[in-house]
This record gives sequence, structure tokens and C-alpha cells, in this order.
Amino acid sequence: MSAPRDIVDALESVTSIYFSDVRHKIRATFILTDELVEVCCKALAVAATPTLGHIQFHNLLAHPAVGLPAQTVPLGDTLLRNHRTRNQMQHVNAAFTVDEQHCADAILDAVDAVEHCFPGTVAILTDPLKVALRVVRLHSSRGDVRLRGEFEDAMRGHGWNGSARRAKVSEPPYPVGSRRYWGLILFPEFAQVEGILNRLGVPPYA
Repeated sequence: MSAPRDIVDALESVTSIYFSDVRHKIRATFILTDELVEVCCKALAVAATPTLGHIQFHNLLAHPAVGLPAQTVPLGDTLLRNHRTRNQMQHVNAAFTVDEQHCADAILDAVDAVEHCFPGTVAILTDPLKVALRVVRLHSSRGDVRLRGEFEDAMRGHGWNGSARRAKVSEPPYPVGSRRYWGLILFPEFAQVEGILNRLGVPPYA
């Protein structure tokens, strides 16, 4: 059974924020990604135990309906460590954050958690989201560093026909191929991005 629509929408939202040009986007994405994992796991736990009240995250992972005990399941251990990092951000040190690769790893961990809880979800994700996740994976510890550089060069050099709106007199045109502005093109121009990924041999997201 694939994940409920609100969980898939949340995944698309955190991915969009990751590629946006807003301040503190990496910190915000990491926190929201951890919340997505918690909501996903709790949906299963509550379905199995309707009277379930407040539950600590490590106990939630170990709930029989979730099946991700951190002591014995590598994904559960990773999710718990991400959760503790998120708590450090929100409750201990407001200046604490993670780098872009760590954040990309957390997004992929969340996708793995969603797929674990709701098998078949990845297969039914929209094409734009699958393309965006290929780019996320390329920038994670699972990605090929050489291909990452080639992809960034290809994005900068690509002719984004139809993507760049005409700039007003008072503003410069956006260099949409630059990493900073990928959020403007990844979803609306996903087919062109997919073409670049395919040409470079970046594996599909499945």
C-alpha cells in the first residue's frame, strides 16, 4: 500500500525547500524531513494501536507496526541519529545546523522510511519528484562526485529555452542553471533536467 497523499506531498515540499533560494534552507529541510519520518511512522503505529498517545521516537521506531528498531535495523539507527541531530538544532543550540550533503542524506533516509512503511510509494511518485530525488541523491554521500561536477557544469551550460522569464528593467536575469536557482527549474522543467541526467548516465530513482 503506497503512502497517503499528505505524506507524499510533504516529501515534495521538503525536496522543494532543499532546492530553494531561501536563507537557512538546509536547516529547515533537515528539520522538516525528520518530522516527515515521525509522521510516517506514527501513521502506522496509530493504525495498529488506536489508543497510542505520546511515544518517544526510539520507541516509535521499535513499534511492531513500524519495525525499525534502532538497535538491530541500520535504517532505524540512521533515523534515530537524524532525530537526535534535529533535537540538537531545535532544543539545544539554535545556531546548530548540518551541511548540504548531510541534508541530502536525510532526505534519502526519509524516502527509505516512507518506502519501508508504505511499500510501493517510490514507484508511484510523480516524474518531477523522481527527477528531483535523482539530483538529491547525486549530492548525497550515495552520489558519484565526478558525475555531480559534470551535472552542475551541464546545468550551467544548458540552454534553458522557455525557462527564463524576461527580466524587468530594474532587475538582472536569473541564471537559472546555477545551483542557487535550481528551485526555479527542477520541477517545471523536469524533462530537460531528466535529459541531462540521462545523458550523463546518472541512475534513475527507483
